[in-house]
Amino acid sequence: MSTFDLSLLMNGVERGAARHADSALRMVLVEGEALRLPLSRLRVSVLSGTAWITQSGGDTLLQAGGSFKLTAAGDRAVISPIGTVPLLFEMR
Repeated sequence: MSTFDLSLLMNGVERGAARHADSALRMVLVEGEALRLPLSRLRVSVLSGTAWITQSGGDTLLQAGGSFKLTAAGDRAVISPIGTVPLLFEMR
C-alpha cells in the first residue's frame, strides 16, 4: 500500500488561492493507496466510493454523502478507499 503525505503540497496551497476558508481540496485515491490528512483541513466529505478513516486509534467508514470531522488535537488521520471503486473526496 502506498501512503502519501500532503504536508509540502498543503504548505503551498495554504499560501495560495485555496487559502480561503470555504475552498475545498478534492482528491481521488484508488485501491492500495492511503493519504495522511493535513490537520489544516478539519472536515472530509466523501463524494463517491467508500472511505476508511483512521484517527487516534479509531476507525470510521464513510460512503458517498457522508462526512467526518477531524479532531485537531488528535493524531493525523489516514484515509484510504475500500474496494475497487476509486474514492473521490474533498477536504475543507
